[in-house]
Amino acid sequence: MAYSNRSLISTKDMFSGESGGSVQAGVGIFFQQESDGNVYVKTIVSGGAAERDGTVMVGDVIIAVDDREVIGEPLAVLRSLILGQQGSTTKLSLQRREGSEVYQYDIKLMRGTAEYFQSLSASRSMEDEIDQLRLQLRQALAHCSQDRDELDRLRKVLSTEREGSQRREREIEQMASGNGEEIMKLNDHLRKVEQSRREAEIKLHPLQQREADLAEELNRQKEKERLRKEYIEELKKRHEDEKTRLEQLYLKEQAGRRDDQVARLSAEGMLSKVQSELVRLRDFDQMRREREDQYRQRFEQEQERMSEAVRLEEALRNLLKDTDQRMGRWYGEYYGTQPYQAPVEEEENNEDQFFLA
Repeated sequence: MAYSNRSLISTKDMFSGESGGSVQAGVGIFFQQESDGNVYVKTIVSGGAAERDGTVMVGDVIIAVDDREVIGEPLAVLRSLILGQQGSTTKLSLQRREGSEVYQYDIKLMRGTAEYFQSLSASRSMEDEIDQLRLQLRQALAHCSQDRDELDRLRKVLSTEREGSQRREREIEQMASGNGEEIMKLNDHLRKVEQSRREAEIKLHPLQQREADLAEELNRQKEKERLRKEYIEELKKRHEDEKTRLEQLYLKEQAGRRDDQVARLSAEGMLSKVQSELVRLRDFDQMRREREDQYRQRFEQEQERMSEAVRLEEALRNLLKDTDQRMGRWYGEYYGTQPYQAPVEEEENNEDQFFLA
């Protein structure tokens, strides 16, 4: 396209300027007006909005700005319409000729310098990093909440186990007091059995049980608790039956020494069974105490995990605070820089006939 009879219009705000405290900028296009009144795209500035969009081409004719027709308008009017606050958008209507065909298109471009777009990309990258840190913080808080719930659940389990143990001890004490006379007669034998049990415990190796899943273990403990209750009830019933039978044998003993001898032997056999049951009950109580120790160790481990989660949360908060401070310093440094001045192309006797928008 040949240019002739060019208009000489001075436009000194080539790329950006400051007016009223706000940064003024264009869209990165260098225009030239011909004698026929049309304004052509002379040059597209590297890094500007027009080059980043890629639609505008050298030689296109601008016909309107924000739906206002500018054909035949001087460059000063066109410049005042295109220049605006940095970061705002403007709509340009242009016309392009390709061979014998002429078509019109509209495009919206953001006003800003090349440095502005570079800083905008850097700002978005920094915002993505902040969003990632916030996501990590939310995940850490969620883990903390789960750990708190798990600790509360373990406390309830320990409380339930402790109440059950106290209840069973009271039941054993009641059984012992209700059968005081019979137990007094068998104290010597019980001491011997207790001594034998202690010797057996010294020889036994410590039992080690590894739990695969805490929830499954809790269900198994509930089932065992139900079986223990049933077993205690059965033991009470058997004890009552045995007590009744011993009373009947005692009444029969008065009828004759032979019957008394037979009854004594039978009573001693049943008493041995009762003592065996008592030994089993004490063994079961020992196993229960060992389980309580295991739950207590697990509770302490959960407390350590909770402390680690709190330390991680504090570290993330400090990192987020440091990132906010860096953002503040960066914005302060950015708004304190001098506006960018684009180089002016030298051309014979045409120094003021172009302007960059």
